[in-house]
Amino acid sequence: MATKQTIEDVLNKWEFYTLQGDACYHAGEFKAASDSFGLTVDLLEPWLEKEHKQLWKVVRLFVISCHNSAHACSQYGRHKEAEYYYSHAHFRLLSLVSSCRYSRKAMEKTLSELRATFLQLTKYLLGKGKIALAASIKEESVRIVRLSYMDHVDEVFTA
Repeated sequence: MATKQTIEDVLNKWEFYTLQGDACYHAGEFKAASDSFGLTVDLLEPWLEKEHKQLWKVVRLFVISCHNSAHACSQYGRHKEAEYYYSHAHFRLLSLVSSCRYSRKAMEKTLSELRATFLQLTKYLLGKGKIALAASIKEESVRIVRLSYMDHVDEVFTA
């Protein structure tokens, strides 16, 4: 009989895998670091859709996990995977924003994280010479935020 996993269990596992990934990263083992950080992304993602008291923390840690994974991937030349993780964080948050399920306060925090993911993704894409893709992502992101949070568009998408 399987026991039901609690958010506290998930956060403890997140910390374990993050510390493991961090140790690998600092040892120059970028593939192993990416694998550990990837586990944290997979661990947290289902909890973005669940109602619980730690939702804001899960959103924040999810973004950190995606960015850790992307950075580790880029360090060992896996640029498609790095781009995937940077864009995954951004588009997952856009999905949350478009669902309009969160309270106003939680949504404002999510929009702040969305700004961080947008800036990181754009910086990465521009560094890879993907100017048209970066512009396209900005256009779609502005469209989605404008639908529900018109008053936040400028503060999210200006550098």
